[in-house]
Amino acid sequence: MVSFRSALPLLVVSAVLVSGSLAGCSADADADAAARPTSSPKPASEARPAGGATDPMEEDRSAAAICGQISALSTISLNATVGRSQGELSEAQYQALIAAERFGYEHLSSSDDELDDAIDYAHEYLDAHPAPQSGPALEMNPEWELVGRTLNTACQRAGSNVVSTAQYGG
Repeated sequence: MVSFRSALPLLVVSAVLVSGSLAGCSADADADAAARPTSSPKPASEARPAGGATDPMEEDRSAAAICGQISALSTISLNATVGRSQGELSEAQYQALIAAERFGYEHLSSSDDELDDAIDYAHEYLDAHPAPQSGPALEMNPEWELVGRTLNTACQRAGSNVVSTAQYGG
């Protein structure tokens, strides 16, 4: 049986992915309702494409939304690393969480120019350091730490903070 402490990081990953996919749902529904005339229905030819046609992580590209996603990814990394070091996560669980973290970073983009430049820097790093066939998808090293600091600085300049929520104390 899985304890709550070891299952929580997996729940965090699930929550990040679900919230990312739902981020634009209410905004799109409100926009559609405002644009739709009340007297006659929209012709079928003007219908929006299926919901799966766009990347759900790109629905809200504002600095606040993207810095929130970076906070979630940072939280995943922190808790996966500490959970593994305390023996609460297996190596396979740790690697799965780090792979999810990498996936999140690979799909970031922002409408804020400075933040988007920092994201481009992160993408360049990820392109230059592909995930290995086995082992963690991201290695904590000085280069990756610089990428993280660059993203944090860009978020702060955009008026948003990046925070990590420590499951194991702080």
